[in-house]
Amino acid sequence: MPTIQQYVVTNVVTPLNMTHNIKSTSGSVIFRIKDPKSKTDTPIILDYSFGRGNRLRYSTGFKVLPNNWDSGKQRIRAKSTIKNREDINYKLLELKSEFIKEVGKLELSLKINKKELRRILDEVSGRKVIKEDRPQTFFEFADSYIESRKSQLENAKSIRLSPITVKSYQQTINRLKDFNKEKQYALDFHNINLDFYYSFIGFLEEGSYSLNTIGKHIKNLKTILNRATALGLNLNLQYKQNEFKTFTEVTTEIYLNTDEIDKFYNIDLSDKPHWEKARDIFIIGYYTGQRVSDYNRLTNECIKSFNEKKVFEIFQQKTNKTVYIPIHKRVWEIMEKRYNGKLPSMMAHKDINKYIKLVGEKLEIDEVIIYEYTEGGVRVKEPVPKYNMIETHTARRSFCTNLYLMKIPIIDIMAITGHTTEKEFYKYIRITPKERAVKIANNAFFGNN
Repeated sequence: MPTIQQYVVTNVVTPLNMTHNIKSTSGSVIFRIKDPKSKTDTPIILDYSFGRGNRLRYSTGFKVLPNNWDSGKQRIRAKSTIKNREDINYKLLELKSEFIKEVGKLELSLKINKKELRRILDEVSGRKVIKEDRPQTFFEFADSYIESRKSQLENAKSIRLSPITVKSYQQTINRLKDFNKEKQYALDFHNINLDFYYSFIGFLEEGSYSLNTIGKHIKNLKTILNRATALGLNLNLQYKQNEFKTFTEVTTEIYLNTDEIDKFYNIDLSDKPHWEKARDIFIIGYYTGQRVSDYNRLTNECIKSFNEKKVFEIFQQKTNKTVYIPIHKRVWEIMEKRYNGKLPSMMAHKDINKYIKLVGEKLEIDEVIIYEYTEGGVRVKEPVPKYNMIETHTARRSFCTNLYLMKIPIIDIMAITGHTTEKEFYKYIRITPKERAVKIANNAFFGNN
């Protein structure tokens, strides 16, 4: 017996003595995940079977952990830890319904083919539909790519998209336009090759961009080219050569040890209200282990109760995942002493950075750090007082490092920070060789326990 998803109800006006026609379609729709064995988020695929041996697979733009996917019901499981599950499930059903309705119209004219089906799915899913009446240039496609990402962000159509990612793509396109204008390169798909690659890197080096920033722009460019290639707009695959590579470097970063954190917390800043608020937000960032985009927007609505324990429920903007964090007593003290039991309101990131550096200077956290980085293609070593390297992200880095030194299991720290791999987590551990030796010396192997 055909299932309900194999029917399309035609919604036409008929006389009262006639019934609406119910016509069976030539295909069926199911949702499945791409890799059921994946350890990380995997794409949700719309699978459409039509006719004998004909099958269309289409990425919905959503991703989910396999453990959070109900293959029987073809939806995200009803777990309280998945904040936007109902929204995603609704959008999947909406996509299916609109798709079947449009396919029903096609059947009347017998025009079913994969190309036409993909066009329909692009339309009903809200993706940018590529005009077929003329070819697109690289910049036309890049601009449409950014706009489609912005549209997905506004309509919550991707559970992996973040404002930071969209902003990063836009920055890359802006730098490419700057390059194209200054070098008069006439940049398009056909001349994105190794000559362009080295010329673009040289242009960014001339602009004194850091190695990591240059690597980010190359990575974003390759992502855009991959999409254009998948759509058949780009036939030049030179960007896939090994030499056309992305790169990163580990720059010198600092963390504040527990004694320095205590100094930050205890200093009286009542005569400098802006310093005080920035310090309070920074300390809350330290005791939650989050990025500033998350800890700077905490409100009392984020406080939840589980088994009579108060925790923060934080939906991370960058990862689009929810984490739960025990609330440290010092966070409660900050709320009660200075904010009438509430969390401090948001403060501009640049202002937090400015004021916490001043607090660090006042506390005489002035150890000289040799800051090493690559800028403009040149390796730079610069002596900098430690207080001048304190920034919003130092809170998260200090949290990871200090809890690691306290021998708290890494898996528990990662549950709070939201890291999905130990490789990414260890990038946050900023201890000196001496500190690492002391940590190892405390192991039972050396007989010091």
